Amino acid sequence: MPVRAFGCRFNDVEARVVLPEVKRAWADFPGEDVTTSVLPEVAGWIAIYEELASVLRSVIARADGTEEAAQLQTSLLWIDDRLAMWRDRHAELAGVVIDRVDHTLTYGGKSLRLTRREADLLDFLLRHPRRPFTSKQLATLAWHNSRLSDAQVRTYIMRLRSRLREVGLEEVITVVRNRGYGIAAAMGLGAER
Repeated sequence: MPVRAFGCRFNDVEARVVLPEVKRAWADFPGEDVTTSVLPEVAGWIAIYEELASVLRSVIARADGTEEAAQLQTSLLWIDDRLAMWRDRHAELAGVVIDRVDHTLTYGGKSLRLTRREADLLDFLLRHPRRPFTSKQLATLAWHNSRLSDAQVRTYIMRLRSRLREVGLEEVITVVRNRGYGIAAAMGLGAER
């Protein structure tokens, strides 16, 4: 039985083995350059893959329990891998390294010890550049804690912005009026290239 992945057909391939085939069929989108050093371009690819993953999750939910759902899930794994690659590329170009174990931020040769919540917040925002999030969204998505109030989230944002001044990243967290908090897409070392 053929297996489809976004219109591509692979005959006689079981769903659990499709991923390598999907990777070969979807090497790059037209215009996609994984070696780019243009930070806003990387942020754009992150937005594209986030949207693609979101739409595919919606399709999978509607196709739940069907043979097609398993096939689509395999394609979603590839998209999630690609999204992770672009997010890692963004962090690399920005010159910001966050150690998730020690909660340490390194930028421009300087290190800064963060709290777990500060590290989680900054890491989440860096992985979603050019996309603003409300206080409630940040509490739920970055910390998986929907009980935090807007005031508590604002306090964490203000404290983190103040701490980031110590390493020269005072302008990295932006406020988008009536939309929330985000990360500047053209930030760090990658913005100079």
